Amino acid sequence: MFAVVVTIEAVPGKADDLIEALKANGSHSREEPDCLKWEWSRHVDDPDKFAIYELYTNRDAFLAHKASEHFAAWVEASGPCIANKVAGQYQVEGPDVREALSLS
Repeated sequence: MFAVVVTIEAVPGKADDLIEALKANGSHSREEPDCLKWEWSRHVDDPDKFAIYELYTNRDAFLAHKASEHFAAWVEASGPCIANKVAGQYQVEGPDVREALSLS
């Protein structure tokens, strides 16, 4: 499995616009056949900070996600809302065994 973790700081006053872009991106991303999880969170102490966690079957699935029309729409919609963004890509080495148990 392949994970992507993104932290975002919204431009002051643009958090609501960013949330709308997150919702749109998430709804489309979750429909991709190789997207296993796509969720976003808002920081408990700073409402202008967000995190996205994405899980795909493999890196190629993530690259297909990045090539999609809805990802291009996300980039366009979120760009003016983002003051700072840090993204990392990870090969999942220690999956949650509870999920494996529920699938069997």
